Amino acid sequence: MSETTSEIAFPRVSPLADVAIQGRFGADRGQPGVAFRVRHPLSIATVIARAGQGEATAKALAGYAAQWAGADQYFVVAEGRGEGALYRELKAALAGIASVSDQSHGRVVIRVSGPKVRDVLAKGTPVDLHPDHFPVGKSALTQMAHVGVHLTRVDEHTYDLSVFRGFSESFWEWITEQAEEFGYQVM
Repeated sequence: MSETTSEIAFPRVSPLADVAIQGRFGADRGQPGVAFRVRHPLSIATVIARAGQGEATAKALAGYAAQWAGADQYFVVAEGRGEGALYRELKAALAGIASVSDQSHGRVVIRVSGPKVRDVLAKGTPVDLHPDHFPVGKSALTQMAHVGVHLTRVDEHTYDLSVFRGFSESFWEWITEQAEEFGYQVM
């Protein structure tokens, strides 16, 4: 009996698999100033509250890693979920109050950390990254290297950068070039 493509499970492959090679690069002055890690595999969903349902949507997302993405809009990110599980869970939890779209195959999240992370990011974004203006947990939609980026501060020296899959390789090349002067490590 022949199999159809719907019966064959293809593993998700990061679009950066061939370029985000582990190792140490750039300036060699002791510890690297920046570290990069492609967060993969990752489940990502966009949630947009329906008219008048912003507060109810925010409340329903309280148990999730929901990041602001605009007025009554969120990116929800989760690790360790099966294919489509986050989407199905959110769709059920938000039925009637928000629309949910699975973005897992359409976006790449790069985690950038280290003592020089703000210096690297400041080369490409007009967002004021000082902790007084961009505290832990804050998100912003911005541009870097002419690429739309969803930027989230994870902790004091760590940020997540979400970019569309189709732009991820050129964005990777740009951001690692910005980190060369500080030395960087790909994990």
